Amino acid sequence: MRSTEQATLVIFSGLPGTGKSTLADQLASKHHWPLLRIDDVAGKVPEDADFRFWDEKILVLLNIAEEQLKLGISVIADSVFMGTDRVHAQEIAKKHGALFRPVYCFVSDEAIWEKRVTKRLEENPDIGVATWTQIQHQRQWFSTWQPNTGLFIDAVEPIEQNFEKALTFVSDRTITLAPIEIERTFVKGQYHT
Repeated sequence: MRSTEQATLVIFSGLPGTGKSTLADQLASKHHWPLLRIDDVAGKVPEDADFRFWDEKILVLLNIAEEQLKLGISVIADSVFMGTDRVHAQEIAKKHGALFRPVYCFVSDEAIWEKRVTKRLEENPDIGVATWTQIQHQRQWFSTWQPNTGLFIDAVEPIEQNFEKALTFVSDRTITLAPIEIERTFVKGQYHT
């Protein structure tokens, strides 16, 4: 039976090591909403993976999210969401009359962030976890989130506190956000060019 409640599309955005996956896990568990991860869509990443590879995988992720919204099912998407892919997600939500709840995760203290990334790599050396150097390279392509376009969560704060912020943000149906806008024409499936 289809729910009469308005569906919600939640995207967790941020560079690797900023805590987005932890929060996405907790939120999906709390609400029992499908969780789509770019890592699961991408599978084994080839050594020579370029922007075309990632554009294709992001498009697959967003297409799956859209199918859930068509069914009236809320969904959570966990990816870096570098820039124009955020606009695509926003358009999908609007097209299906869903609430759009973007959550941007970051770490305000560079030393803490680097330490977390290094620790995660040491604990998971065989699963393609990004190195600090790779993240810094990726960072130069990451578009700045504009004020009032989503919830900004600083991972230096306690995880319990950040989860409560995310839960409140996603659950509050009265929140009005500024639209995510970009300076160039958005092309579906071409997020890095």
